[in-house]
Amino acid sequence: MHENLKIANMTRSASGTIDRPGRNVAAKSGLNRSVLDAGWGVLLQVLAHKAESAGRELIAVDPRNTSRTCARCGHCAKENRVTQAEFACTACGHTAHADVNAATNIIRAGLALRRAAEAA
Repeated sequence: MHENLKIANMTRSASGTIDRPGRNVAAKSGLNRSVLDAGWGVLLQVLAHKAESAGRELIAVDPRNTSRTCARCGHCAKENRVTQAEFACTACGHTAHADVNAATNIIRAGLALRRAAEAA
């Protein structure tokens, strides 16, 4: 399972014009370069091929709110994401590393998609 990231959308240029460039243009271009250098698109293609050849299924999950939703109670709020690395639910008090919390949500969403496909 993986987040169905829209890499082309993630690497769009910062808004603005030559005369009036957008904010943080240099930072955005650096981020774009890092995303493209990481080769996420190629990695996902290889992963899909390997999964298929092994008779496995690769499930793409909608990435919206995976890092803002509590894996314990399901409460979704931007305030739950305290820092880049820290997750603390404002409803139930659950705390975890933000990536671990998001990964739990991604796995659950992927399993739900698989169950729905099997039921259909």
